[in-house]
Amino acid sequence: MTAGEGETLEATLNETLRLLMTRTGRRQVDVAEALGVTRASLSQRLLGNSSWKVNDLPKVADYFGLTVSELLSGYAAIASAKRLPPAKAEGQTRI
Repeated sequence: MTAGEGETLEATLNETLRLLMTRTGRRQVDVAEALGVTRASLSQRLLGNSSWKVNDLPKVADYFGLTVSELLSGYAAIASAKRLPPAKAEGQTRI
């Protein structure tokens, strides 16, 4: 794998996670808690300023009910396979 491929994979992961969070109504703090990191740490990863740790991938995939392979394949591939997690209900409020 070249450096360019690695950057592309990380960008795909970040985009996929942002879209999954939007679809499910999950906040950064929710995902960070599931990973055992701070919201700031998760934010830096999603912005591409910090790298993902391989050990975090199974945790975040499981959080969204996916496999690591699905997570890394990107949002469009997950949607095509009809494996997207349920969408947040309209009008659902947060506490």
